[in-house]
Amino acid sequence: MVINKVVYLFKISFGLAIISLALNFFLLPHNIASAGVGAIGHLLELRWSVSSIYTVWFINLFMLVMTYIMLDRQVFSKIFLGSLLFPIFLKVIPANQVLFSHMASLIIGSTLFSLGVFFLYKSNSSNGGITIPPIILERYFRIPTHRGLLLTNLVIIFLNFYILRPVDGLFAVLSILIMTFSMKLYTAIDNKWLIREAGNININK
Repeated sequence: MVINKVVYLFKISFGLAIISLALNFFLLPHNIASAGVGAIGHLLELRWSVSSIYTVWFINLFMLVMTYIMLDRQVFSKIFLGSLLFPIFLKVIPANQVLFSHMASLIIGSTLFSLGVFFLYKSNSSNGGITIPPIILERYFRIPTHRGLLLTNLVIIFLNFYILRPVDGLFAVLSILIMTFSMKLYTAIDNKWLIREAGNININK
């Protein structure tokens, strides 16, 4: 039991570390604010000089409360640990521009961010934040999850256009598209691997 909990914590921490590296090393140093609650925190820090860490904490805690009230306990338990740990990882991993190339940082950062989210998904967890509103919209307003996610992404894109420059808004759109494609690619590879493993088990039997 203890070993399982340690492994679970390691998996979540690994996913959160990848997400934080993608944000602090590649995306945010170039003001590519496309990735969830971390992007919102960065944009609000640029606009009103409010620490992005505090913004991420506030949004994640607020979403935890909303999840506890409006959704079931199973969803709450899935996002609880990731929601609390994510701001810590953002704080511990320093922001540092690794690449000077804006486009290379956009591509690498977007694919890495998606990889971190995929690891959390595989661990049956989440880093909280804007992953919650689509679930609430589906539960209470019958809005499909993918459309709810589109709405949250549109909010982030709007903030990019409003706080930064139009070109930054376009970069945010491109980053979101790369993340979406990467997630589909990781999922397809994982499904193919699972099918192959199942086939090997049947052969061995």
